[in-house]
Amino acid sequence: MNERMLDLARALPPYPVLVTGATGRIGWRLVEVLAEAGVTVRAMSRGGEADVPAGVQLCVADLVQAQGLEAAVDGIATVFHLASYAPQATDLHPENNSRHQAVTVVGTRNLLDLAAAATVGSVVFVSSTRVVDGSNSLYAQSKAEAEQLVLAREDSMKTTVLRLPPVYGFARQGGIAQMLAAIDSGRLPPLPDFGDKRSLVHVDDVVQGLLLAALSPASASKTFTVTDLQQYSTRQIYELICRALGREPASRTVPQWLLGLGAGAGSVLEKISGRKMPLNREKLNSLRGSAYFDAQEIVRDLGFSPLHTLEDSLPDIVRRYRN
Repeated sequence: MNERMLDLARALPPYPVLVTGATGRIGWRLVEVLAEAGVTVRAMSRGGEADVPAGVQLCVADLVQAQGLEAAVDGIATVFHLASYAPQATDLHPENNSRHQAVTVVGTRNLLDLAAAATVGSVVFVSSTRVVDGSNSLYAQSKAEAEQLVLAREDSMKTTVLRLPPVYGFARQGGIAQMLAAIDSGRLPPLPDFGDKRSLVHVDDVVQGLLLAALSPASASKTFTVTDLQQYSTRQIYELICRALGREPASRTVPQWLLGLGAGAGSVLEKISGRKMPLNREKLNSLRGSAYFDAQEIVRDLGFSPLHTLEDSLPDIVRRYRN
């Protein structure tokens, strides 16, 4: 485990911290780092089935119903609020599920009310760059509303918002891992250059950003974007994954007009069958649309310095994927 992350975790005040969404892929990594650094961690989950690291206290609570929340925040100095609604794999329109509003907005309001009553000192909320990329989904709207709820509590506690682009570093979860599996199995054709620009961030750099936000007085009432400071394109990501898999990217690519036809057919088939298709209009728009964000503010104000890029991370991701 990276020593910088451990050093940051050890610098936290010697009081218990709460991680909501602790069984999610980012929350789990944060819990691992905190536990290894010797921090007293309370990991919050809706179910009690998680096998948390040694020394970590698992607490069961429901954000929407506020059940168990009072006990979860009792005696806590810092809350890392990562919990959000995780759509089912079969959900055709995961970003427009009404549960986003309940979990992200109502749940965050409930958490903040009880955290204020328990005199919690600091809350770091994980949001998304979807808030500012032009998306009009319920997911983006809910994150934006929750951001405002968090920042409005500045009089009762120190609050910080971190916006994340797509997160990599996982062998089986997330968009990069899905793209890797699709390329490896031959399900993804050679993609053209769409002329897009996009940001990404490694999960360990998300953890770094969370810890810096909790530690620094300069983060109070601020919103930061966290990236690996690189600029990618869909074609570049495709080529990097191909090479990490040990194959040369195909020089001939699928014409954009043909991808458009396939995406349109996929959307029609989804409506008819009620099943998700490998390609639809929404996925194609995601592949070819730009989503690049400036993260210099967190570098300047909090001393953030990325530990990873996608290129140097892919060999390890591929190794774990194959194992």
